[in-house]
Amino acid sequence: MADFSGIQATPWLREVAGCFRTFALAGTLLVAGPAVWAAEPSHGGGHGETKPAAPEPPPPPEKPPPPPLPKLEKVETVPRIPKVFADPLTGLALGGLDPVAFFTDGKPIEGRQDLELDWRGAAWRFANEGNQAAFKDAPEIYAPRFSGYCAFQLGRGFLAEAAPNVWVIFRDRLYLFLSPAQRAAFMLDPDGAVAKAEAAWPALSRQLP
Repeated sequence: MADFSGIQATPWLREVAGCFRTFALAGTLLVAGPAVWAAEPSHGGGHGETKPAAPEPPPPPEKPPPPPLPKLEKVETVPRIPKVFADPLTGLALGGLDPVAFFTDGKPIEGRQDLELDWRGAAWRFANEGNQAAFKDAPEIYAPRFSGYCAFQLGRGFLAEAAPNVWVIFRDRLYLFLSPAQRAAFMLDPDGAVAKAEAAWPALSRQLP
């Protein structure tokens, strides 16, 4: 290789070398330019400018909770007690027979007009003062069940007036019947007949005044 160490650079050579350095620097910028430009933020306008994203709208306000429901006061319902079947002309229960005598004497006995007691919309008469006092202390025990309506017909879903002289005492309660035939049918299965009558009585009793 030739040795040029002894040659001195002339002004013309220095200019040529400066041009080469300029071209070399420009080539470096051209190669690295896109990467550098991409890193630099754009400050000018133009079609390629990226617009900033619009801010997200605020979330909708939360709906207020519904108002509390008003508290309803508990209403105590009293079961309706229908009137006892009584003679529509005289207002007498059992046609004037003593209700206690069915238990004490085992038969119906006519009550006295001067020993009369009002209970559940009917007038009750008694054969003596003792029977009157016993009924006054426990009327539900001595009064016929189902307000004096036929116990057998109730089990069949019907309201039927009963005859006071067609009766039976079953499990310490007085039951009346429309006729001896209904009483005989009742006694074939008294527990079942009472259960049927008790099941039908609430709905049927609402038909009574």
